[in-house]
Amino acid sequence: MTTHLTAPAHVHTGTMKWAFLLSGLVVSTLVFGQGKLVDRRDQAEGWYLPVHGQVMVNGEKADTYELVLYKDNVELGKAASGKKGRFELELDIDQHYSIRVVKPGYQEKMIHFDTALPKDLVQYPAYDCFLNLVPSDTKHMDPFYTDFPSAIVRYDPDMGGFYHSEHYLTHIQTRVAGIASATF
Repeated sequence: MTTHLTAPAHVHTGTMKWAFLLSGLVVSTLVFGQGKLVDRRDQAEGWYLPVHGQVMVNGEKADTYELVLYKDNVELGKAASGKKGRFELELDIDQHYSIRVVKPGYQEKMIHFDTALPKDLVQYPAYDCFLNLVPSDTKHMDPFYTDFPSAIVRYDPDMGGFYHSEHYLTHIQTRVAGIASATF
């Protein structure tokens, strides 16, 4: 159903435009004004970590992969690949998640997220994530370590955001490649 509003003949059309503009401003302030910043996390619901991801294969943006999301090792769901290999997630704060990227003919990749934050923290950046899939028949790959997450992401107070553990990442990469005797 379409509703048409017509102004009385004595109302100038410029006045009507301003009236609609001002009424729209008032309504949007009422509707969207509730999303104001807060001082403490306990003042709001729905805190989450935005994750912006990009999956690559041989330096190119991947297509036709599947993303599987887990919370506390329980599968929450699957999603098909996005445009140009991108994905977006919103992970609840103070939880443990894992994402697994699956593409036929390529080694699976998994990333673990610990979304715990200091209780007084209310502002933090999104986490930007880049995954490079390698063919499953890659030589010199230690299959034992391919079941482990490729990265562990958690809040780093020194860096002021969510970052992967460089120590773990370096260790797992050398173990997967089967080229070093690194210890963790």
